[in-house]
Amino acid sequence: MFYLAGRHCYSETFSPVIKHATVRLVFSIAVSRNWKIHQLDIHNAFLNGILTEDFYIKQPSGFVDSSLPSHVCRFHKSLYGLKQAPKAWYTRLSDFLLSIGFRASKIDTSLFILSDGSNIFYLLVYVDDILLMGSNSAMLHHLIQLLSFEFKLRDLGVVHYFLGIEVQFTGMGLMLRQHKYILDILTRASMTSCKPVNTLVSPSKVTILLDNSLSDLT
Repeated sequence: MFYLAGRHCYSETFSPVIKHATVRLVFSIAVSRNWKIHQLDIHNAFLNGILTEDFYIKQPSGFVDSSLPSHVCRFHKSLYGLKQAPKAWYTRLSDFLLSIGFRASKIDTSLFILSDGSNIFYLLVYVDDILLMGSNSAMLHHLIQLLSFEFKLRDLGVVHYFLGIEVQFTGMGLMLRQHKYILDILTRASMTSCKPVNTLVSPSKVTILLDNSLSDLT
């Protein structure tokens, strides 16, 4: 159970989620310019956030100080489960990106752009998943190195799977599909053995309800 200190309260929450339309647009730019799209994964992203509010938590069960059982613990950093955690993580990440030359897009706040002379780079953020691409391979790897100095991350190499979309590079560009995503949904619903049909309801058979179970349409 969390406690919020007296006069400190939050008035907004935020989730660092890139828009699908932005992903498609930046992908098309990368394909037209023959750029490689690198994927990075930030370890425990929300733990990097710095809180601007005071938060307290009850002493965890099994770790209660017997001499001070009514005391509470104060958060020094963000923690998973806090509604402010996504915003605190985004603020920490965006502050760092701005410090190394990126600027945030006014259309999509999870898109960051870096222009350096004739070179340009795009960085997309989806919570703890990051896509990075640009016109200069050497500088791109330098940017990844700068990020690794600031945050613990894993370089996944060229993107293959992002937001439930499989990304496959071909001689003609990129092939995007959601085959695995659909199979995962069918598996969770125990419907992998179901037969496919063109419509969910038979067009030749009309079901008539003989009871009043739907009499109140609201």
